[in-house]
Order: sequence, then C-alpha cells, then structure tokens
Amino acid sequence: MTQGTDGSQTGLQAARRLAINTAAPFGANLAGRALAFVMAVVMARTLGPAGTGAYALVVNLWLYASVVSDFGLGTWLTRAIARDPRQAQTAVGLTLGLRLLLSVVSALGLVGAAYAYSALRVGGAGGDVVLTAALLGVGLVPGSFSAAGTALFNAHERFVFPAGLQLLGALLTTVGGAAALLSGGGIVSLGGVSLAVNCVTAVAFGVFCARRFVPLRPSLQPDAQLALARDTVPLMLNGLLNNVFFRIDIQVLQPKGSAVVGNYANSYKVIDAAGVIPSSFVLALFPQLSRRATSPDGLVRVYALAARLLLVVGLAIAVAGTLLAVPVTRLAWGPAFLPDSANALHILVWFLPLSFFNGLTQYVLIALGLQARITRAFALAAVFNLGANLMLTPTFGYVAAAWITIATEVVLLVPFLLAMRGQVDLRRFGRALIAAR
Repeated sequence: MTQGTDGSQTGLQAARRLAINTAAPFGANLAGRALAFVMAVVMARTLGPAGTGAYALVVNLWLYASVVSDFGLGTWLTRAIARDPRQAQTAVGLTLGLRLLLSVVSALGLVGAAYAYSALRVGGAGGDVVLTAALLGVGLVPGSFSAAGTALFNAHERFVFPAGLQLLGALLTTVGGAAALLSGGGIVSLGGVSLAVNCVTAVAFGVFCARRFVPLRPSLQPDAQLALARDTVPLMLNGLLNNVFFRIDIQVLQPKGSAVVGNYANSYKVIDAAGVIPSSFVLALFPQLSRRATSPDGLVRVYALAARLLLVVGLAIAVAGTLLAVPVTRLAWGPAFLPDSANALHILVWFLPLSFFNGLTQYVLIALGLQARITRAFALAAVFNLGANLMLTPTFGYVAAAWITIATEVVLLVPFLLAMRGQVDLRRFGRALIAAR
C-alpha cells in the first residue's frame, strides 16, 4: 500500500470518526433540546411569566456556580488525555478531587446569592428561589462525576455513550419535571427532579468508566491540584466571563419583576435550542483541532471548513427565527407571553451566526494553548456587556438587553482574531473561508 493511499485512508477514517462523533452528540442534543422545549412549554403554561422568571433567575445563578465548580477542568482533562492516554488515571483523580471541593464552595455561593435576592425581595423573589437554589447546588456534587466521565469519553473520541446518557437525563428531567408541575408542584419540585437525575447519571458514568477506561476516583494532592488550578484559571474565567456577558442581563432585568424576566428568558429558549449545533460539532472537532495545533496548514483547513458550515447554518436559523417569532411564541408559550417574548426573539436570533463563529474560534485558541488570550477577550466583552446593560437596560428593558447581546459578540470577535495573529495565517483562513470548495 502506498503512502498516499495510507494518507487517504487515514483522512477518510478521521472524517468518518468526526461524522460519527458529531452525529451522536448532535442527535442526542437535538432530542434533548426538543425535550427541554416541551418542558419549557409545560412550565410556561403552568407557572406563567412570573414563575418562569423566578426559575430562570435560579438557573442563571446556577450557571455561574457550575462554571466555577468545573473550573475549566473538563476541557483540560479532555486535552490532556487526548495527548497522552497513559496519564488518564492520574488526570482523572486530580481533576475530580479538585472539582468536588469547588462544587461544595460553589453550592454555598449559589445559595447565598439566592438568599440575598429573597431577603431583599428583588423583583418579587421569594423563599422558593432559595430552596430551588439549594437543590441545584447539591446537584453539583454528582454532576462532578458526570463531567469527569464525559471528558474521559470525549478524550478517547467515544461520543456515543455520553450522548446517550445525556439524552436519558433529558428524558428523565422532562418526564419528572412535567409530572411535578402538572401535579401542582412549583419551581422547588424542578430542583428536586434535577438533583435526582444528576445522581442517576453520575452512577452510570462511574460504572461504565470503570469498565472501559479508568475508575472515576478522586485523589487529594494539594500541591499538584494547586498547580492544576493555576493552569485552568484562564479556562474558568473564560466560562465565567462568557456567562457574564451572555446572561447578566437576567440579573439586571430582575428588579423589573419576575414576569419581565420570564418573557425575556423564554425568548432565549429558542436560542438555546439552536445552540445544539455548534456545541455538538465543535466538541467532536476539538480533539482533532488539538492534534493539528502543531500543523498550521492543517489547522487552517479544518477551521475554515467548520466556520463556513456554522455561519451558513447560523444565518439560516436567524432568518427563520425572524419570520416565525410570533407564531412560535403563541404556539409554545401561549398568549400571555405575547408580544414581549416574540419581540425579544426577533432581535436575539441575529446573535447566532456570530456566536457560532466565536464559539469555534474559542476552541481553536484553546487547542493552540492560548486560553489566557481568550480570558482577556472575554474580560473586554464582559465589561462592555455589563456596562451597557447597567446604563441602558433599566430604561429600555429587554429590547436594550437583546441588542447588547449582539453587540457583545462583535466586541468579542475582534480580540479573538487578534489573539491568533502569529499562530494562524488569517489571510489564508479568509480565502479558505469564502472558497467554493
């Protein structure tokens, strides 16, 4: 067999593996988002804008806590094992031990923040917000095992099992949550369902990782874990700052009332559903990006092809969202959410093409080991977003919040591209991006 043939077969194998690894998470995510959408419909029609807004506030606070508890360890673990599978047990032990400690700290912070909202009665927040936050916070602990297991499977480019387990979790969450709401339960019951599902998935990951790879066994090595934390701080800050500029508008809108938050948050449900596309695709692509980081030509080809695909899909969704915002809102959430949710969706949907591209670029920078530069870019975007929201959202409400979300993606794009100078030939990338083939 010739070298050329070997190379062709290797390329075909890589393409086939990428297709499978993209299809499995994509299918699971698509089904999961569909289930989440069903759950959102039940929530909207049983809790109304105010109840939906109260739960959105808790989930928003939980997002910050989950980023801190993860601390970039999932991405670090995937990259480390992809580069050297022999260090899997050591890497899993270090990351899981650190993640469990961070989960406890994050849960306490989550409950404290929810209590502050309740004690001050910000936008009508009550005790149910605190109880729900407590249940979601406890769920960070079993979630640590699931996150470690997911990273371990991803590092070996085995995406089918995590995708299947993710789908099972979504199904259990939807069935359990819908049953709880339809039987008269409030947002606290949703927190209980989330905790139960996290425990189930954690046990499943523990069993299958031990059988296939290595046990999900945490270790305590303070010096090594302190060094690891220093290495992953940029990744954590990236995620935290990303959530600040992507979700801080919820906190700024809360003083206007939970109903306002509920209307705005429900417009995000469509945006979140569309997020299945880049998240699944980029996740499957990340191990290959990491391996091609030392080959500039190969990295540019893969990056440009992926960017072109994501931009086309993002633009198509934006156009469809603009045309269908009103009927989707009426059909899904009901007349109580019109016209505000539809008006917000008309604007927000146009952030998707930029978000798809920036999400891919972020992982290209991580593959190149330039996560510190990502942190600076996110810091700039977060400062812009927070400042703009504080100045404009109290007066202009969700309309300002939606436009600021789009503007922040533009602000983020510039430092992302500047960060790659010297690592990626941007002119060649531009030519490849617009190439017909």
